[in-house]
Amino acid sequence: MSSTTPTIILPTRHYQSTTDNDMNAIVRQMLAACQCGDIKIIHELGSIIPNNNNNNNDSNFVNYYCQQDSETGISPLMVACQVGNLPLVKTLLDDPCRAPWNAVCRHYRKCAGDYATDNERWEIVQYLVDWATRSELILGTIHKQARVFNDIEPDRQKKGGNYNNIPIPLEEQSSTKVDYLQQKVTYNSDNTTLIDEDKDAVMMEWERPIMKAHAQILLEDCIVKDNPSANKPRRVLNIGFGLGIIDTILQEEWKPTIHYIVEAHPDVYRKMIHDGWDQKPGVTICFGRWQDILPRLLLAHAGMNNNLEFDGIFFDTYAEHSYDMEDFHKLITTTATTSCSDGSSSTCTRTPLLAKPFGIYSFFNGLAPDNLFFHGVACNVVKLQLGTLGLDTEFLQCQITAPANSVHDVISSKTWEGIRRKYWHGRDVYYLPKVTWNQEFIGRKTKNRNINDNDNDDIHNNKNDDDNMMMDIDNDNHKRQRR
Repeated sequence: MSSTTPTIILPTRHYQSTTDNDMNAIVRQMLAACQCGDIKIIHELGSIIPNNNNNNNDSNFVNYYCQQDSETGISPLMVACQVGNLPLVKTLLDDPCRAPWNAVCRHYRKCAGDYATDNERWEIVQYLVDWATRSELILGTIHKQARVFNDIEPDRQKKGGNYNNIPIPLEEQSSTKVDYLQQKVTYNSDNTTLIDEDKDAVMMEWERPIMKAHAQILLEDCIVKDNPSANKPRRVLNIGFGLGIIDTILQEEWKPTIHYIVEAHPDVYRKMIHDGWDQKPGVTICFGRWQDILPRLLLAHAGMNNNLEFDGIFFDTYAEHSYDMEDFHKLITTTATTSCSDGSSSTCTRTPLLAKPFGIYSFFNGLAPDNLFFHGVACNVVKLQLGTLGLDTEFLQCQITAPANSVHDVISSKTWEGIRRKYWHGRDVYYLPKVTWNQEFIGRKTKNRNINDNDNDDIHNNKNDDDNMMMDIDNDNHKRQRR
Protein backbone atom coordinates (compact mmCIF):
# COMPACT_ATOMS: atom_id res chain seq x y z
CA MET A 1 0.00 0.00 0.00
CA SER A 2 1.23 3.47 -0.82
CA SER A 3 2.67 5.34 2.14
CA THR A 4 0.64 8.38 1.14
CA THR A 5 -2.71 6.60 1.23
CA PRO A 6 -4.96 8.20 3.87
CA THR A 7 -6.66 6.26 6.64
CA ILE A 8 -10.29 5.56 5.80
CA ILE A 9 -13.00 6.61 8.24
CA LEU A 10 -14.33 3.75 10.41
CA PRO A 11 -17.88 2.60 9.67
CA THR A 12 -20.85 4.45 11.13
CA ARG A 13 -23.93 2.40 10.39
CA HIS A 14 -26.75 4.80 11.22
CA TYR A 15 -27.45 8.09 9.53
CA GLN A 16 -28.73 10.84 11.80
CA SER A 17 -30.43 14.03 10.63
CA THR A 18 -28.00 16.81 10.00
CA THR A 19 -27.85 20.38 8.80
CA ASP A 20 -26.14 21.68 5.72
CA ASN A 21 -23.21 22.70 7.91
CA ASP A 22 -22.67 19.06 8.84
CA MET A 23 -22.75 17.67 5.31
CA ASN A 24 -19.25 16.32 5.77
CA ALA A 25 -20.64 13.97 8.43
CA ILE A 26 -22.78 12.37 5.73
CA VAL A 27 -19.76 12.20 3.45
CA ARG A 28 -17.83 10.32 6.13
CA GLN A 29 -20.71 7.91 6.63
CA MET A 30 -20.72 7.35 2.90
CA LEU A 31 -16.98 6.62 2.96
CA ALA A 32 -17.46 4.21 5.87
CA ALA A 33 -20.24 2.41 4.02
CA CYS A 34 -17.98 2.14 0.96
CA GLN A 35 -15.22 0.70 3.10
CA CYS A 36 -17.41 -2.15 4.31
CA GLY A 37 -19.38 -2.49 1.07
CA ASP A 38 -22.81 -1.64 2.46
CA ILE A 39 -24.67 -0.92 -0.78
CA LYS A 40 -28.00 -0.27 1.00
CA ILE A 41 -26.54 2.50 3.19
CA ILE A 42 -24.71 3.93 0.18
CA HIS A 43 -27.97 4.24 -1.76
CA GLU A 44 -29.74 5.78 1.24
CA LEU A 45 -27.02 8.35 1.82
CA GLY A 46 -26.74 9.11 -1.86
CA SER A 47 -30.31 10.43 -1.97
CA ILE A 48 -30.30 12.70 1.10
CA ILE A 49 -31.41 16.31 0.85
CA PRO A 50 -29.99 18.48 3.70
CA ASN A 51 -32.60 19.27 6.40
CA ASN A 52 -32.34 23.03 6.16
CA ASN A 53 -33.80 22.86 2.65
CA ASN A 54 -37.52 22.50 3.23
CA ASN A 55 -38.92 22.83 -0.27
CA ASN A 56 -37.64 19.50 -1.64
CA ASN A 57 -36.56 21.28 -4.80
CA ASP A 58 -34.30 19.18 -7.01
CA SER A 59 -31.85 22.08 -7.05
CA ASN A 60 -31.20 21.38 -3.34
CA PHE A 61 -30.14 17.80 -4.01
CA VAL A 62 -26.57 17.01 -2.97
CA ASN A 63 -24.86 14.19 -4.85
CA TYR A 64 -22.83 12.53 -2.11
CA TYR A 65 -21.33 10.13 -4.65
CA CYS A 66 -19.32 13.14 -5.85
CA GLN A 67 -18.39 14.65 -2.49
CA GLN A 68 -14.97 14.43 -0.88
CA ASP A 69 -14.05 14.37 2.78
CA SER A 70 -13.03 17.90 3.79
CA GLU A 71 -9.98 16.67 5.68
CA THR A 72 -8.49 14.00 3.42
CA GLY A 73 -10.13 14.87 0.11
CA ILE A 74 -11.01 11.23 -0.47
CA SER A 75 -14.26 10.27 -2.26
CA PRO A 76 -16.49 7.17 -2.20
CA LEU A 77 -15.08 5.88 -5.49
CA MET A 78 -11.53 6.29 -4.20
CA VAL A 79 -12.40 4.21 -1.13
CA ALA A 80 -14.01 1.49 -3.26
CA CYS A 81 -10.88 1.36 -5.43
CA GLN A 82 -8.60 1.31 -2.42
CA VAL A 83 -10.33 -1.64 -0.75
CA GLY A 84 -10.68 -3.48 -4.08
CA ASN A 85 -14.48 -3.80 -4.23
CA LEU A 86 -15.18 -4.09 -7.97
CA PRO A 87 -19.00 -4.53 -7.66
CA LEU A 88 -19.08 -1.34 -5.58
CA VAL A 89 -16.95 0.48 -8.14
CA LYS A 90 -19.42 -0.54 -10.83
CA THR A 91 -22.34 0.60 -8.65
CA LEU A 92 -20.83 4.03 -8.04
CA LEU A 93 -20.09 4.52 -11.72
CA ASP A 94 -23.35 3.11 -13.09
CA ASP A 95 -25.77 4.70 -10.62
CA PRO A 96 -27.71 7.70 -12.01
CA CYS A 97 -25.85 9.86 -9.46
CA ARG A 98 -22.61 8.62 -11.01
CA ALA A 99 -19.33 9.20 -9.23
CA PRO A 100 -16.80 11.07 -11.40
CA TRP A 101 -13.98 8.76 -12.48
CA ASN A 102 -11.51 11.62 -12.95
CA ALA A 103 -11.94 13.53 -9.66
CA VAL A 104 -8.68 14.23 -7.83
CA CYS A 105 -8.43 14.33 -4.02
CA ARG A 106 -7.31 17.82 -3.15
CA HIS A 107 -4.88 16.77 -0.44
CA TYR A 108 -3.01 13.83 -1.97
CA ARG A 109 -3.54 14.77 -5.66
CA LYS A 110 -4.67 11.22 -6.46
CA CYS A 111 -7.56 9.99 -8.59
CA ALA A 112 -9.54 6.78 -8.13
CA GLY A 113 -7.27 5.00 -10.62
CA ASP A 114 -4.25 5.95 -8.51
CA TYR A 115 -5.84 4.43 -5.41
CA ALA A 116 -6.50 1.21 -7.33
CA THR A 117 -2.96 1.18 -8.73
CA ASP A 118 -1.29 1.93 -5.39
CA ASN A 119 -3.07 -1.07 -3.88
CA GLU A 120 -2.53 -3.34 -6.91
CA ARG A 121 -6.23 -3.73 -7.67
CA TRP A 122 -5.49 -4.54 -11.30
CA GLU A 123 -8.98 -5.76 -12.22
CA ILE A 124 -10.36 -2.43 -11.05
CA VAL A 125 -7.61 -0.52 -12.86
CA GLN A 126 -8.58 -2.18 -16.14
CA TYR A 127 -12.27 -1.55 -15.52
CA LEU A 128 -11.61 2.13 -14.80
CA VAL A 129 -9.50 2.52 -17.94
CA ASP A 130 -12.26 0.99 -20.08
CA TRP A 131 -14.92 3.09 -18.35
CA ALA A 132 -12.92 6.28 -18.66
CA THR A 133 -12.24 5.68 -22.34
CA ARG A 134 -15.92 5.17 -23.13
CA SER A 135 -16.85 8.17 -21.03
CA GLU A 136 -14.39 10.42 -22.84
CA LEU A 137 -15.60 9.27 -26.24
CA ILE A 138 -19.20 10.06 -25.35
CA LEU A 139 -18.49 13.36 -23.62
CA GLY A 140 -16.20 14.39 -26.43
CA THR A 141 -18.91 13.83 -29.01
CA ILE A 142 -21.43 15.82 -26.99
CA HIS A 143 -19.01 18.66 -26.37
CA LYS A 144 -17.87 18.91 -29.96
CA GLN A 145 -21.49 19.09 -31.10
CA ALA A 146 -22.12 21.86 -28.58
CA ARG A 147 -19.02 23.62 -29.84
CA VAL A 148 -20.31 23.54 -33.41
CA PHE A 149 -23.85 24.70 -32.65
CA ASN A 150 -23.14 27.13 -29.83
CA ASP A 151 -19.68 28.38 -30.82
CA ILE A 152 -18.32 27.68 -27.34
CA GLU A 153 -14.74 27.69 -26.15
CA PRO A 154 -13.40 24.17 -26.85
CA ASP A 155 -11.43 23.81 -23.64
CA ARG A 156 -13.30 21.93 -20.91
CA GLN A 157 -10.53 22.39 -18.38
CA LYS A 158 -10.74 25.02 -15.69
CA LYS A 159 -9.36 28.47 -16.27
CA GLY A 160 -7.12 30.17 -13.74
CA GLY A 161 -8.37 31.60 -10.45
CA ASN A 162 -10.82 29.94 -8.06
CA TYR A 163 -13.47 27.28 -8.56
CA ASN A 164 -16.20 27.07 -5.90
CA ASN A 165 -14.03 29.34 -3.73
CA ILE A 166 -11.16 26.83 -3.88
CA PRO A 167 -7.93 27.88 -5.66
CA ILE A 168 -7.38 25.80 -8.79
CA PRO A 169 -3.97 24.08 -8.74
CA LEU A 170 -1.80 25.19 -11.61
CA GLU A 171 -1.54 21.68 -13.05
CA GLU A 172 -5.35 21.53 -13.37
CA GLN A 173 -5.61 24.84 -15.19
CA SER A 174 -5.96 24.96 -18.93
CA SER A 175 -2.84 24.99 -21.06
CA THR A 176 -4.74 25.79 -24.24
CA LYS A 177 -3.91 29.36 -25.25
CA VAL A 178 -5.96 30.82 -28.05
CA ASP A 179 -3.80 33.97 -28.04
CA TYR A 180 -0.44 32.17 -28.16
CA LEU A 181 0.47 33.42 -31.63
CA GLN A 182 -0.08 37.00 -30.47
CA GLN A 183 2.20 36.53 -27.45
CA LYS A 184 5.90 37.27 -27.52
CA VAL A 185 8.10 34.21 -27.02
CA THR A 186 11.65 34.40 -25.72
CA TYR A 187 14.76 32.26 -26.17
CA ASN A 188 17.24 32.22 -23.29
CA SER A 189 20.87 33.18 -23.85
CA ASP A 190 22.15 29.68 -24.59
CA ASN A 191 19.13 28.67 -26.68
CA THR A 192 18.10 25.90 -24.29
CA THR A 193 14.68 27.21 -23.28
CA LEU A 194 11.82 28.87 -25.14
CA ILE A 195 9.11 30.48 -22.99
CA ASP A 196 5.93 32.44 -23.65
CA GLU A 197 4.66 35.59 -21.93
CA ASP A 198 3.13 33.53 -19.11
CA LYS A 199 6.57 32.06 -18.30
CA ASP A 200 5.38 28.66 -19.47
CA ALA A 201 7.97 26.61 -21.36
CA VAL A 202 7.25 26.09 -25.04
CA MET A 203 10.24 23.78 -25.31
CA MET A 204 13.35 22.90 -23.27
CA GLU A 205 16.73 21.34 -23.96
CA TRP A 206 16.14 18.37 -21.64
CA GLU A 207 13.77 16.99 -24.27
CA ARG A 208 16.65 16.21 -26.65
CA PRO A 209 16.86 12.45 -25.88
CA ILE A 210 13.11 12.17 -26.49
CA MET A 211 13.42 14.00 -29.81
CA LYS A 212 16.34 11.79 -30.83
CA ALA A 213 14.17 8.71 -30.31
CA HIS A 214 11.32 10.26 -32.32
CA ALA A 215 13.66 11.14 -35.19
CA GLN A 216 15.00 7.60 -35.30
CA ILE A 217 11.64 5.89 -35.64
CA LEU A 218 10.53 8.34 -38.34
CA LEU A 219 13.23 7.54 -40.89
CA GLU A 220 15.16 4.46 -39.80
CA ASP A 221 13.22 2.20 -42.15
CA CYS A 222 14.32 4.31 -45.13
CA ILE A 223 17.99 3.50 -44.51
CA VAL A 224 19.57 0.28 -45.79
CA LYS A 225 22.85 0.12 -43.91
CA ASP A 226 24.34 -2.75 -45.91
CA ASN A 227 23.35 -1.29 -49.27
CA PRO A 228 23.29 2.53 -49.33
CA SER A 229 22.43 2.53 -53.03
CA ALA A 230 19.10 0.92 -52.14
CA ASN A 231 18.13 3.74 -49.75
CA LYS A 232 14.71 5.18 -50.28
CA PRO A 233 14.08 8.93 -50.51
CA ARG A 234 13.68 10.29 -47.00
CA ARG A 235 10.74 12.69 -46.85
CA VAL A 236 9.82 14.17 -43.49
CA LEU A 237 7.28 16.69 -42.21
CA ASN A 238 7.56 18.38 -38.81
CA ILE A 239 4.77 20.50 -37.35
CA GLY A 240 6.17 22.92 -34.76
CA PHE A 241 9.84 24.04 -34.69
CA GLY A 242 10.34 25.42 -31.16
CA LEU A 243 14.04 25.03 -30.35
CA GLY A 244 14.56 23.06 -33.54
CA ILE A 245 15.82 20.01 -31.66
CA ILE A 246 14.24 17.28 -33.76
CA ASP A 247 14.85 19.15 -37.01
CA THR A 248 18.56 19.50 -36.15
CA ILE A 249 18.79 15.77 -35.35
CA LEU A 250 17.04 14.89 -38.60
CA GLN A 251 19.40 17.10 -40.60
CA GLU A 252 22.59 15.90 -38.93
CA GLU A 253 21.87 12.19 -38.49
CA TRP A 254 19.25 11.23 -41.06
CA LYS A 255 19.79 13.76 -43.88
CA PRO A 256 16.25 13.80 -45.29
CA THR A 257 15.83 14.30 -49.01
CA ILE A 258 12.75 16.46 -48.42
CA HIS A 259 12.30 18.23 -45.09
CA TYR A 260 9.19 20.36 -44.57
CA ILE A 261 8.86 22.43 -41.37
CA VAL A 262 5.60 24.19 -40.49
CA GLU A 263 5.90 26.92 -37.86
CA ALA A 264 3.18 29.39 -36.93
CA HIS A 265 4.77 31.76 -34.41
CA PRO A 266 6.36 34.88 -35.98
CA ASP A 267 9.15 35.12 -33.37
CA VAL A 268 10.17 31.52 -33.93
CA TYR A 269 9.99 31.95 -37.70
CA ARG A 270 12.26 35.01 -37.56
CA LYS A 271 14.82 33.06 -35.56
CA MET A 272 14.67 30.19 -38.07
CA ILE A 273 15.52 32.60 -40.88
CA HIS A 274 18.23 34.27 -38.77
CA ASP A 275 19.82 30.87 -38.10
CA GLY A 276 19.75 29.94 -41.79
CA TRP A 277 17.21 27.16 -41.76
CA ASP A 278 15.89 28.29 -45.12
CA GLN A 279 19.34 27.50 -46.59
CA LYS A 280 19.68 23.96 -45.24
CA PRO A 281 19.61 20.99 -47.67
CA GLY A 282 16.13 19.87 -48.61
CA VAL A 283 14.42 22.21 -46.12
CA THR A 284 11.20 24.02 -46.96
CA ILE A 285 9.88 26.35 -44.28
CA CYS A 286 6.14 26.97 -44.27
CA PHE A 287 5.23 29.94 -42.10
CA GLY A 288 1.69 29.79 -40.75
CA ARG A 289 -0.78 27.56 -38.98
CA TRP A 290 -0.77 23.99 -40.22
CA GLN A 291 -4.55 24.24 -40.47
CA ASP A 292 -4.05 26.83 -43.24
CA ILE A 293 -0.77 25.66 -44.78
CA LEU A 294 -1.33 21.95 -45.34
CA PRO A 295 -4.68 22.10 -47.22
CA ARG A 296 -3.18 24.63 -49.63
CA LEU A 297 -0.08 22.50 -50.19
CA LEU A 298 -2.15 19.38 -50.74
CA LEU A 299 -4.41 21.09 -53.25
CA ALA A 300 -1.52 22.65 -55.13
CA HIS A 301 0.35 19.36 -55.45
CA ALA A 302 -2.79 17.46 -56.46
CA GLY A 303 -3.38 20.04 -59.19
CA MET A 304 0.08 19.31 -60.55
CA ASN A 305 -0.50 15.54 -60.33
CA ASN A 306 2.38 15.52 -57.86
CA ASN A 307 1.06 14.19 -54.61
CA LEU A 308 2.68 15.42 -51.41
CA GLU A 309 3.64 12.44 -49.24
CA PHE A 310 5.98 11.92 -46.31
CA ASP A 311 7.76 8.85 -45.00
CA GLY A 312 7.85 10.39 -41.53
CA ILE A 313 5.52 12.93 -39.90
CA PHE A 314 6.00 14.47 -36.46
CA PHE A 315 3.46 16.64 -34.62
CA ASP A 316 4.51 18.83 -31.71
CA THR A 317 2.50 22.02 -31.44
CA TYR A 318 2.08 24.25 -28.42
CA ALA A 319 -1.06 25.48 -26.62
CA GLU A 320 -3.45 23.70 -28.99
CA HIS A 321 -6.44 21.59 -27.95
CA SER A 322 -6.89 17.86 -28.51
CA TYR A 323 -9.50 18.76 -31.13
CA ASP A 324 -6.68 20.20 -33.23
CA MET A 325 -4.64 17.01 -33.05
CA GLU A 326 -7.71 14.99 -34.04
CA ASP A 327 -8.19 17.22 -37.07
CA PHE A 328 -4.53 16.76 -37.95
CA HIS A 329 -4.87 12.98 -37.80
CA LYS A 330 -7.78 13.11 -40.23
CA LEU A 331 -5.87 15.42 -42.54
CA ILE A 332 -2.76 13.25 -42.85
CA THR A 333 -4.73 10.04 -43.48
CA THR A 334 -7.43 11.23 -45.86
CA THR A 335 -7.72 10.47 -49.55
CA ALA A 336 -9.93 13.09 -51.18
CA THR A 337 -11.15 14.30 -54.55
CA THR A 338 -11.38 18.08 -54.86
CA SER A 339 -11.71 20.77 -57.48
CA CYS A 340 -8.37 21.57 -59.04
CA SER A 341 -6.69 24.84 -58.14
CA ASP A 342 -6.34 25.98 -61.77
CA GLY A 343 -9.94 27.20 -61.84
CA SER A 344 -11.10 24.51 -64.28
CA SER A 345 -14.06 22.23 -63.70
CA SER A 346 -11.82 19.16 -63.48
CA THR A 347 -11.14 17.35 -60.21
CA CYS A 348 -7.93 16.22 -58.58
CA THR A 349 -7.39 13.26 -56.30
CA ARG A 350 -4.89 13.67 -53.49
CA THR A 351 -3.33 10.87 -51.49
CA PRO A 352 -2.79 10.98 -47.73
CA LEU A 353 0.13 12.99 -46.42
CA LEU A 354 1.34 9.89 -44.58
CA ALA A 355 2.85 7.72 -47.31
CA LYS A 356 1.40 4.26 -47.83
CA PRO A 357 2.24 1.56 -46.97
CA PHE A 358 5.23 2.26 -44.71
CA GLY A 359 4.84 5.85 -43.51
CA ILE A 360 5.56 6.48 -39.82
CA TYR A 361 3.73 9.07 -37.74
CA SER A 362 4.57 10.19 -34.22
CA PHE A 363 3.79 13.02 -31.84
CA PHE A 364 5.19 14.43 -28.61
CA ASN A 365 3.28 12.48 -25.99
CA GLY A 366 2.45 15.22 -23.52
CA LEU A 367 -1.10 14.00 -23.02
CA ALA A 368 -2.28 14.52 -19.44
CA PRO A 369 1.31 14.69 -18.18
CA ASP A 370 0.52 15.37 -14.51
CA ASN A 371 -1.07 12.01 -13.70
CA LEU A 372 0.09 8.62 -14.94
CA PHE A 373 -3.39 7.07 -14.79
CA PHE A 374 -4.92 9.92 -16.81
CA HIS A 375 -1.99 9.60 -19.21
CA GLY A 376 -2.80 5.92 -19.75
CA VAL A 377 -6.44 6.72 -20.49
CA ALA A 378 -5.36 9.48 -22.88
CA CYS A 379 -3.10 7.11 -24.80
CA ASN A 380 -5.93 4.59 -25.03
CA VAL A 381 -8.31 7.19 -26.44
CA VAL A 382 -5.83 8.40 -29.06
CA LYS A 383 -5.04 4.83 -30.05
CA LEU A 384 -8.75 4.15 -30.66
CA GLN A 385 -9.13 7.35 -32.64
CA LEU A 386 -6.17 6.52 -34.87
CA GLY A 387 -7.52 3.01 -35.31
CA THR A 388 -10.70 4.36 -36.90
CA LEU A 389 -8.47 6.08 -39.48
CA GLY A 390 -6.71 2.85 -40.46
CA LEU A 391 -3.64 3.25 -38.24
CA ASP A 392 -1.96 0.96 -35.71
CA THR A 393 -0.38 2.58 -32.64
CA GLU A 394 2.39 1.27 -30.40
CA PHE A 395 3.60 3.09 -27.32
CA LEU A 396 7.29 2.32 -26.98
CA GLN A 397 8.72 2.65 -23.49
CA CYS A 398 11.78 4.88 -23.43
CA GLN A 399 13.86 5.33 -20.30
CA ILE A 400 14.67 9.00 -19.89
CA THR A 401 16.20 11.25 -17.29
CA ALA A 402 13.77 14.14 -17.01
CA PRO A 403 14.29 16.94 -14.48
CA ALA A 404 12.59 16.13 -11.20
CA ASN A 405 10.17 18.48 -9.51
CA SER A 406 12.12 18.65 -6.26
CA VAL A 407 13.34 21.94 -4.84
CA HIS A 408 16.05 19.95 -3.05
CA ASP A 409 17.66 18.88 -6.34
CA VAL A 410 20.04 21.67 -7.36
CA ILE A 411 20.20 20.62 -11.02
CA SER A 412 16.43 20.26 -11.33
CA SER A 413 15.80 23.52 -9.51
CA LYS A 414 18.07 25.31 -11.95
CA THR A 415 16.36 23.62 -14.90
CA TRP A 416 12.94 24.85 -13.84
CA GLU A 417 14.10 28.24 -12.59
CA GLY A 418 11.78 30.94 -13.91
CA ILE A 419 9.34 28.41 -15.39
CA ARG A 420 5.77 28.83 -14.13
CA ARG A 421 4.37 25.41 -15.00
CA LYS A 422 6.47 22.25 -15.04
CA TYR A 423 5.17 19.96 -17.76
CA TRP A 424 7.05 16.86 -16.62
CA HIS A 425 6.98 15.57 -13.09
CA GLY A 426 9.95 13.35 -12.53
CA ARG A 427 8.75 10.23 -14.36
CA ASP A 428 11.56 8.19 -15.87
CA VAL A 429 9.53 6.45 -18.60
CA TYR A 430 8.32 8.16 -21.77
CA TYR A 431 5.69 6.39 -23.88
CA LEU A 432 6.73 7.16 -27.44
CA PRO A 433 3.95 6.71 -30.01
CA LYS A 434 4.84 4.90 -33.22
CA VAL A 435 1.93 4.98 -35.64
CA THR A 436 1.81 2.95 -38.86
CA TRP A 437 -0.73 2.02 -41.46
CA ASN A 438 -2.76 -1.07 -40.68
CA GLN A 439 -1.67 -3.24 -43.60
CA GLU A 440 -4.99 -5.05 -43.89
CA PHE A 441 -6.75 -1.67 -43.93
CA ILE A 442 -4.76 -0.61 -46.99
CA GLY A 443 -5.04 -3.99 -48.68
CA ARG A 444 -1.68 -5.58 -47.90
CA LYS A 445 -1.02 -8.91 -46.20
CA THR A 446 2.18 -8.03 -44.36
CA LYS A 447 3.67 -5.14 -42.45
CA ASN A 448 7.25 -6.05 -43.43
CA ARG A 449 9.00 -3.61 -45.74
CA ASN A 450 10.39 -5.22 -48.88
CA ILE A 451 13.09 -3.06 -50.40
CA ASN A 452 12.28 -4.52 -53.82
CA ASP A 453 8.65 -3.46 -53.65
CA ASN A 454 7.62 -1.69 -56.82
CA ASP A 455 7.18 1.95 -55.89
CA ASN A 456 4.62 2.23 -58.67
CA ASP A 457 2.32 -0.30 -57.05
CA ASP A 458 -1.16 1.06 -56.95
CA ILE A 459 -1.34 1.37 -53.17
CA HIS A 460 -3.46 4.48 -53.15
CA ASN A 461 -6.66 2.99 -54.50
CA ASN A 462 -7.92 1.95 -51.09
CA LYS A 463 -10.52 4.45 -50.04
CA ASN A 464 -10.20 5.82 -46.51
CA ASP A 465 -13.77 6.81 -45.82
CA ASP A 466 -13.71 9.24 -42.92
CA ASP A 467 -17.47 9.62 -43.19
CA ASN A 468 -17.85 6.14 -41.71
CA MET A 469 -16.05 6.96 -38.49
CA MET A 470 -18.05 5.60 -35.60
CA MET A 471 -16.33 7.56 -32.85
CA ASP A 472 -15.77 11.26 -32.42
CA ILE A 473 -13.14 11.68 -29.78
CA ASP A 474 -12.32 14.36 -27.26
CA ASN A 475 -10.73 14.24 -23.89
CA ASP A 476 -11.12 16.43 -20.87
CA ASN A 477 -8.02 15.27 -19.04
CA HIS A 478 -6.49 14.13 -22.30
CA LYS A 479 -6.28 17.62 -23.68
CA ARG A 480 -2.92 18.15 -25.30
CA GLN A 481 -0.85 19.42 -22.42
CA ARG A 482 2.57 19.36 -24.01
CA ARG A 483 3.57 22.30 -21.88
